[in-house]
Amino acid sequence: MTDTEQQEDELLALTSIYDETVLSVSDDTEEPGGQFLVSSHIPENFSIKSLSKDNKTEEHVVKHLPPIALNFQLPKDYPSVNPPQFTLSCKWLNRKQLSKLCQRLDEIWEENKPCVVVFLWTSFLQDESYEFLGLSDTLDLTTPQSIERKQSMEKYDPRAIQDIASQNRLLATLIDYDKQAKQIEFDRSLFECKVCFCDRTGSQCINFYECGHVYCKECMKEYFTVQIGEGNVNGLYCPEEKCESQAHQSQVKELVPPELYTKYDKLLLQTGLDTMLDIAYCPRPSCQQPVIMDKEMSMASCASCCFVFCTLCKLSYHGLSPCRIKADGLRKLKDEWLNGDEDTRKLLEKKYGKAAIQQAVEESFSNEWLNSFAKKCPNCGAQIQKIDGCNKMTCMKCRAHFCWICNAFLAKANPYSHFSEMGSKCFNRLFEGVDMGDDDDDWDQWI
Repeated sequence: MTDTEQQEDELLALTSIYDETVLSVSDDTEEPGGQFLVSSHIPENFSIKSLSKDNKTEEHVVKHLPPIALNFQLPKDYPSVNPPQFTLSCKWLNRKQLSKLCQRLDEIWEENKPCVVVFLWTSFLQDESYEFLGLSDTLDLTTPQSIERKQSMEKYDPRAIQDIASQNRLLATLIDYDKQAKQIEFDRSLFECKVCFCDRTGSQCINFYECGHVYCKECMKEYFTVQIGEGNVNGLYCPEEKCESQAHQSQVKELVPPELYTKYDKLLLQTGLDTMLDIAYCPRPSCQQPVIMDKEMSMASCASCCFVFCTLCKLSYHGLSPCRIKADGLRKLKDEWLNGDEDTRKLLEKKYGKAAIQQAVEESFSNEWLNSFAKKCPNCGAQIQKIDGCNKMTCMKCRAHFCWICNAFLAKANPYSHFSEMGSKCFNRLFEGVDMGDDDDDWDQWI
């Protein structure tokens, strides 16, 4: 059999063993060859050790590392006389390690010539290279020796190429590759959706990043649509009972229509701004744009509509005139007035005026009634008055579920389990204190 025939047979055998994601063969009939991508079998819990910006050691656990690339060409007198010409390149192996692999490939040729050896090379790189190099379960990037950016005094095989330009980019490159490889692995796997109980491929599913629970995209699209439509942008939780992990914004954007995602993004931004202490909203109903407050002043100016307002009472800026007190400040003002000494009372009269203080004293008693006959939402603190219905309450402000009896949070997936599970202190108390002769509708009122 001639060299050409042996080369054709070898390439045909290789293409029948490996798919095109691993082996690509050149169409050049003069100098046939190709590229073989070797994915090493790394140990479980393989980690990459690196230094943070403040020089602290960090470890990143990965399941996949970029492959070793074997590029080869078959000379006309292969395998009768000469071996294949090749190069080895890799991002995470240094040139010293790659040179050892090149030397071993040469030895395999010497041991088997004049027979074809490309398959023997690929088998060695795939199955034995990790142990051959004596690699551990940790890749250490904390020292400059982890990557060779300058030519060392030691001579390395010119066929050994470390395919990375900078050590600063190596960690990000490895983590990004691991993320992409995990996604490819997920897309090819089969999962059972725990909502519709249908088997779907990973490409038809999403997984919640924090908990890893997997559901089909069709079910999650309906779930997200309902939640966002109700304004509950902070309620996109994993449907698994007692699981509190939330969907990522990119997952929501992938599933819902653009106009619904715009609403979701706007509500999410508003929720985030609400938690910032130096942000106030323009009081004008037609504007409502966020405004940055100056802590040293009680005046703020809306950049959108140019409305200048007082940050204390949210009315038009009134200069040195006293604020008109809102209901949430009445009790505090009443307590300060009733418990204050003569000097304190004079200061309050100067700040708010006698009429405002009299109003605070009168109206604060109404708020005390609420404190006696209403309860606060354990999540946002809003006052909830129970008119009728069962003891499973829903806050109309933040949509949190809680128990009227013990004020405990209830699971969003099944809030009634708190009253039906043995061992719960509110077991079988769902309708405790309810006049069963009244209408049984279960509704809550937020004041």
